Amino acid sequence: MRRSLSIVAIAALALASMTSIVTPANADTDNIDLTFLATTDVHGHVFNWDYFANAPYSKQADVLGLTRVSSYVNEVRDDVGEESVFVMDSGDVIQGTPLTYYYGYGDGRAAVLSGADKHPLSQAFRHIGYDTLGIGNHEFNYGLDMLKAYERDLETDKGGPALLGANVIDVATGEPWLEPYKIIERTIDGETVKVGIIGLVTPGVRVWDKQFVDGKLEFRDLVETAKEWVPIVADMADVVVINAHSGKGDAPDANYDEQALYENAINNVAYQVPGIDYILFGHTHRDNPETIVTNIDGGKVLLSQPYFWARSVTRTTLNLVRDGEGWKVDWSEGKAPHAVAKYGYEITEEDQELKDLLQDKHQTAIDYVNTPVAESVAELKAQSSRYEDTPIIDFINHVQTETLTKALGKNLGDATLISIAAPFSRTAVFPKGQVSIRDIAGLYIYENTLMAVELTGAQLRDYMEYSAKYFKQVEEGAKFDPETGTNADDEPDYNYDIIAGLNYSIDISQPVGKRITGLTHPDGTAVKDSDTFVMALNNYRASGGGGYPHVAGAKVVYNEQREIRQLLINWASARGVIDPADFFVKNWQLITVPLPVGPTPTPTPSTQPSPKPSTGPKPGLPHTGSAAGTTTPLQVAALVLLLTASGAVVAGTTRRKGVSAGRHTNC
Repeated sequence: MRRSLSIVAIAALALASMTSIVTPANADTDNIDLTFLATTDVHGHVFNWDYFANAPYSKQADVLGLTRVSSYVNEVRDDVGEESVFVMDSGDVIQGTPLTYYYGYGDGRAAVLSGADKHPLSQAFRHIGYDTLGIGNHEFNYGLDMLKAYERDLETDKGGPALLGANVIDVATGEPWLEPYKIIERTIDGETVKVGIIGLVTPGVRVWDKQFVDGKLEFRDLVETAKEWVPIVADMADVVVINAHSGKGDAPDANYDEQALYENAINNVAYQVPGIDYILFGHTHRDNPETIVTNIDGGKVLLSQPYFWARSVTRTTLNLVRDGEGWKVDWSEGKAPHAVAKYGYEITEEDQELKDLLQDKHQTAIDYVNTPVAESVAELKAQSSRYEDTPIIDFINHVQTETLTKALGKNLGDATLISIAAPFSRTAVFPKGQVSIRDIAGLYIYENTLMAVELTGAQLRDYMEYSAKYFKQVEEGAKFDPETGTNADDEPDYNYDIIAGLNYSIDISQPVGKRITGLTHPDGTAVKDSDTFVMALNNYRASGGGGYPHVAGAKVVYNEQREIRQLLINWASARGVIDPADFFVKNWQLITVPLPVGPTPTPTPSTQPSPKPSTGPKPGLPHTGSAAGTTTPLQVAALVLLLTASGAVVAGTTRRKGVSAGRHTNC
């Protein structure tokens, strides 16, 4: 339904009100209960299965999946009556597991696009009987053609769920590119009740998936859009619901700036826009089943965010009382709306019919990720990568650098080629011996593509200082504790970038903005502000994801939209062997005492698994040649011993427990 149709509907209702009076079908019914069951940030988790561990999720807090959600939905429908139950999801569905990757970007993509096969998540939502689906930012990751195929397979015209996005605007027409809202009419206890649901998505899509949406789609501010559509829907419905893929964001503010296009704005949607009864939201992967906000007119709004990956379903109850010819939400004591979470581990049975429906596709994904691609000469772990130089992150940076070296060649000119990679996972491991696709996918968990941008030395230093804010400041000379020293201000692991191609230290005894020291080229020459660099990075970061300075407006010198994870798989498969000696060079360290004045020590090459004689510097990667003016290996060894003895160099420390929850959010 487009906006023009909404105006027609309003006119029809106005005419009807002038010609007749609608009387309740059953005057004896004074209140009606509505039940809303909701999920968000499912990210492809249909089954309770960890594709990277090749085993079910077994820890209580991790038990998840739509197969359990389906059982709970059926249970609630049996308990309170199917007509009074509304089932919704607020987005980030078709990206996140090998199942969704295989059918969204891998070998199963062509069949889904052509209509020869159906998208597995569309099948799951149809089977469960969802009423509406919000659209998440990750729905755009595989391009607009795949998004439209996913929408097609929902079969909304045959009773399937509606995919909603009122603030996603078609540039060509100026109208919503998706259905902006859905009016659901139900008969409950002989009474007709209408629920209007409006879909919204974070405007950050314009940044994170610019390559797909630029010039085609615009993303309006959430508050601005809600102000337009809530009155329209309120004229047609008894209950107004927002289904939004956006986090709470800042506290309600009367001076909210609609031009800022905030990523997370639900608090302000609730506060700024009277007429909303209930908001389902997501995006930030928080477990937040119930929040009450008072809007600018003094009315109340219930906000609910289920836990991510279908780890929970929120159950929200709205009690309706008569309001003239219709109904309204009762906020009186004892009747006010409330929401609770039902967690996956509390749902003991899975829906066998849903499991059977998608078992073949599930098995296809399992077979795919378990395909062996190479042999590793040593076990490589990611658990300490966020605070010390590790071979497994250098593997990513080496493949990115090698790809760009081949693609750009002499076009680099005088620029120095460098690369960045973030420690997405603390649990990724390349085992000694056979390495499979799932091992590599467990290291690089996102479907990012490789890009390269041009930066000056001054811009690069700003970039690196921004990254170094990830560490908490310590006293000079203090020992670094990884249990407490990372994720400053809740900065997620995926927003910390590790640089290859230069040597540097991060002095975490210094305040944010003054931490990068000893920044040199591989030959020991200090980096100048005027130096030129070509930096390999992913499309998320290149488009401004994570808020890094300079890159979003930088000159793009490479963008062939080649998926980084597939490049890693291809590199390993082509060689058949993963040997750290081919790519691992220690080039950075954390310190807690200032480096001595004078020539900067060049970090030494790794003495970890299977070292080979050096054959000279690899393109774009640091080396340790004895260039004039550099510190000798003996001096380096003496300095490292001195710093290690004082506890100022991070070495052999234990990892922080747990895994940082990501935004998905989107890296």
